[in-house]
Amino acid sequence: MKKLSDDLQELVDHVADVEKKVAAAEQASKEKVEVSIQKSKADAKARQESFKADVKKRQEATAMNWQELQEDFHQRVQQIKNKIETEKEAMEAKQATRRADDAEAYAVASIDFAMMAIDEAEVAVLEAIDARVYAESLPQK
Repeated sequence: MKKLSDDLQELVDHVADVEKKVAAAEQASKEKVEVSIQKSKADAKARQESFKADVKKRQEATAMNWQELQEDFHQRVQQIKNKIETEKEAMEAKQATRRADDAEAYAVASIDFAMMAIDEAEVAVLEAIDARVYAESLPQK
């Protein structure tokens, strides 16, 4: 699993890239802005498809983990009957690990969501620039 700091760095890099694109778009011709909009939309769509595939993969893994978890639970019940105190410590450690895994998965999903939100913001800003360029190109009355 990738480190969360790597995911956050990727997010920071993406924001910096969007800032550069927006700054360039403010100085670019209408045609270049339109090309930039189309590329940004395609990039955003690709990132969304990748995110959806990752979510599906996680759901499939979760379903498999659930079956394994149930089997593991039944084994633990037998062990608890034999060694209550020892098994209690092991279960607490596994629960803490599971809780940490869930927290990391939530953080990754939040970063992915932020990345998609930035993609949407990028497209919106580029479209706003395009609209302003068009409005200014019309004769003023």
